[in-house]
Amino acid sequence: MKNNIFSLKVLMVAGIASLILPLNSCDNQLDVTPYSYFTSANFFSNENEAYMATLGVYEIMSSLDTYGWNIPMIFDADTDILQNSGSSTVDWRTIAHYQGISQTNTFFDVWSQLYIGIDRANVVIEKIPQMELYKNGNQNQKDQLNRMLGEAKFLRGFYYSELVRLWGDVPFKTKSSQTGDNFKAGLVDRYEIYAQIIKDMQEAAMVLPEELPVDERINKWGAKAMLARVALFAGGYSLRADGTIQRPDNYREYYVLAQQEINDIMNANPFKLNPSYSKVFKNQCQHVLEPTENIFQVAFYNPAGSQGNASWIGYFNGPLTTNGLYAGTIGRSLVPKPFHSSFNSADQRRDFSIATYTINNLGNKIPLLSGRQDESWTVAKWSREYQTNSTLERSYTHINWVIMRYSDLLLMRAEVENELNDGPNTIAYDAINQVRRRGFGMDIPGSRINVTLGSQGTGYSSAATVVINISGGGGSDAAAAAVTMASGGRIGTIAMLRSGDGYTSAPTVTISSTDGKGSGATATATLLTKPTASQINLSGLNKANFLKAIQQERAWELSGEGMRRADLIRWGILADKITETNTAVKQIRSNYFYPSFGNFVSGKHELYPFPQNERDVNSSITRQNPNY
Repeated sequence: MKNNIFSLKVLMVAGIASLILPLNSCDNQLDVTPYSYFTSANFFSNENEAYMATLGVYEIMSSLDTYGWNIPMIFDADTDILQNSGSSTVDWRTIAHYQGISQTNTFFDVWSQLYIGIDRANVVIEKIPQMELYKNGNQNQKDQLNRMLGEAKFLRGFYYSELVRLWGDVPFKTKSSQTGDNFKAGLVDRYEIYAQIIKDMQEAAMVLPEELPVDERINKWGAKAMLARVALFAGGYSLRADGTIQRPDNYREYYVLAQQEINDIMNANPFKLNPSYSKVFKNQCQHVLEPTENIFQVAFYNPAGSQGNASWIGYFNGPLTTNGLYAGTIGRSLVPKPFHSSFNSADQRRDFSIATYTINNLGNKIPLLSGRQDESWTVAKWSREYQTNSTLERSYTHINWVIMRYSDLLLMRAEVENELNDGPNTIAYDAINQVRRRGFGMDIPGSRINVTLGSQGTGYSSAATVVINISGGGGSDAAAAAVTMASGGRIGTIAMLRSGDGYTSAPTVTISSTDGKGSGATATATLLTKPTASQINLSGLNKANFLKAIQQERAWELSGEGMRRADLIRWGILADKITETNTAVKQIRSNYFYPSFGNFVSGKHELYPFPQNERDVNSSITRQNPNY
């Protein structure tokens, strides 16, 4: 089980400490005295107080305002692989559907929280070097304080990287807020900020421990991995103040930096892929810490079951589930059907990542395969069926949000090598093919299955009452359901909802019903032949086609994990992918729900508007982002 950095005691103490920390750098309280009591001599007197202050910097990530909901689940929609459901004026819909404006409250919520985190980091960075223990303590004390200093520098860099990713040029401050400061900071060019981000993360990596963490604190290799990501964003396309979408002239320098950081990690070899793709997310749902796969993650722990340090992972972005055997969900993260169709049918990631069904109060899967039901398919990775079903996780969950996995790093490595060598080399192919082989289940014994209807039986009330049970065979996750009925209560057709993985022999299939009606139906399971390595491994591609392969592989591997929209922007293809997806869904039906195409404006929606709350009190922000 995960060893949370946030226990109940730590949450209480860190919460108090966080209230003492400066709460604003450029927010809407600019005309009042800032909270700066933490800068006086009454704190940072010992190692524990320094640790609590450092946890206060981490704590910014652990709420619905940031990584428990807004940033990964609202700000990452709508794209070619994900969109939020419905049409209304609530922020989580208007932002996703490219209708957000500067007055949209959620923009300010995220903006202000990130700046609070930066100001807290600034305090830690300033105060730890002034501590007597930092100067004259024993070696262990100095090492621990240096680690905390590195954590604060890393987190400051990370929070700034998110602000730049979302808003472009932003106010920039590396000194904690003090009474009498001028808080009305103007916009600073993103590349000046990137320079500090890179410096912060490099300095952090020098003092962070190399050992794999036993909790969610960042280590040396995690800092280097995130620095590689920052470098790719700095070297990618972004919307500028003049309305153009450009990448910097020296973009290759950023790719070289990413390559250096990735090579350092690979030489140390601290990470590895879990052989089972599905197990990665089951472990997350069960709170099993897996630092070899999950490089950087946000800790969630909420003993009160309230909105505090908690997330909506698996509640907002899981299969629609009726309250009963499992806690109910709202299933708002939808998957456009063309993305489902883009997978190779043998790719085990498809059925595990996308729910073509809902889950009823008995825990049975109800297919969504007729009429317009394909517009209701959802993200499935964090399904209630994998969760603890604890009373404390009925709505808000304790599931960590993973910001970077090892497969993400491998795909970045493939992209960097392709770019710097003007085409894929052996390193690039090995990196992407590792991810593909895992996705097709090549590194675990057994395979997927198919279920074929035998006798149709008689007397069944409806397809919704039919339950197809699959047991044995050594595998897991396979699911089938009745779709249509024939006369006389016979089962007309069945469909595979998930083909599962790891089956070493054909499992037993039995058919029953939830209302006790019907009998005589039978079905048989058969093992599906795995693709060969030569069928899975990529080879023989030029630079352009290999980049397209990476872009597609990142979609298949990382769907629903909060980075797709950002990736499409840095590649300069967000508008193209929205147009392409709109064409694909309209070929399915003319009224397929996909509002993004009608709302999205290229040269505008690649960045968010500066929050009006901020501009009302900060006259130094003299312009708005383009076209807002």
